[in-house]
Amino acid sequence: MRSKRLPVLTEEGTSLDWPNASYAAKVTIKGSQAIVVHHLKGACQLDRLIKSGEAQWVTEFRCPRTLVSRETRSPERTQRVVWTENETVGHMFLVPGLVAVTDLVLDPSGLNSFGWSSGTPVEIPSGWWLARAEARRVNPLVASLVRFRRDVNLESGRMAVDEDTDGGNPCFVVRMASDLYEKRKDNRDIQIAGLIGACARLPRSSMGRDSLGQEAEHHDHALAQELRRRFEEANVADWASDQFDPAHAATLLEAFHVPLAGEVE
Repeated sequence: MRSKRLPVLTEEGTSLDWPNASYAAKVTIKGSQAIVVHHLKGACQLDRLIKSGEAQWVTEFRCPRTLVSRETRSPERTQRVVWTENETVGHMFLVPGLVAVTDLVLDPSGLNSFGWSSGTPVEIPSGWWLARAEARRVNPLVASLVRFRRDVNLESGRMAVDEDTDGGNPCFVVRMASDLYEKRKDNRDIQIAGLIGACARLPRSSMGRDSLGQEAEHHDHALAQELRRRFEEANVADWASDQFDPAHAATLLEAFHVPLAGEVE
């Protein structure tokens, strides 16, 4: 019996609906806008729907804290998505893909034969995502982990790091002396130095374990899980290990820039 669900071409390929096709999206974020470039291969049926105007490229912008969910659609594979400061609080995400803009009939010849008959067209309703990418975090991981603030009580050239969970989400505040904050806050090396300090705090933070070895409040928070995943993928010990190296961990997340030959520093 044929599956009653509708086909979708996923970026990671987990749906198995399109065995010979692939979809990917490249997302470049600068300030309060993003440039999204969609890449589709091996799905001429979807290409035809785009050319006929029955399907369009789409990028959904989401901000869960403000309940904002907005789609930007375009017939062109390169999109510009913008948002404003007053509609964003906390984490933001972009979900690129391809959507049906009208009720349409999909040629099933490129679909998996185990789910669809090659002789039976598939009816697709308007609004269905024909292709879908994984959600992209608008806020960089490091920006969620570390914040920089001026501290008038610190002596010239100094910084200190404390954890701050008042906002409900774990993060570290890098306090900077006034002169350091004013003149070098945006310097990448200074920011990485603060990130190293934040990583050094992880073992005894709300994402680690308390003095009795028990899991702390935010041990399984989404941010903690994402950090562990990044370290695991890079084969780097996380903060639960005695081999945890804060400098190695921090520079995995944000590496120091080394100028190429002839490059101006």
